[in-house]
Amino acid sequence: MISLLILAQCQTDPDMIPEQHTIRAKAGEKFEIKLPGSIATGYSWTLVSPADSQYVHLESQVYEESDKKVDGKSGMDVFVFKALKQGKTTLDFVYRRPFDKQIPTDAKRENYTVRID
Repeated sequence: MISLLILAQCQTDPDMIPEQHTIRAKAGEKFEIKLPGSIATGYSWTLVSPADSQYVHLESQVYEESDKKVDGKSGMDVFVFKALKQGKTTLDFVYRRPFDKQIPTDAKRENYTVRID
């Protein structure tokens, strides 16, 4: 399994371009995307829209707490995908509160281009 850890930088300017990342995987291979967060704040990373099921399948999504024993501790939102067939797709993530009806304009974002061989 390919593991990719991306540390998101704080974005306070809504005009900032989201971080762009590229992942390479082979058809049939699993890969992870780990994004830092703090579930205690009510925020978590979510996909802006479902993954393109023609190219990737979301196998699991979990929150892993850090080893530190403090209130409001941080952790990682971990997304595990399986690459299905050769091609290219994008995965767009946003750091938001799940109950918000609209995505805030200043929300942190991470974008991934997935290239499957």
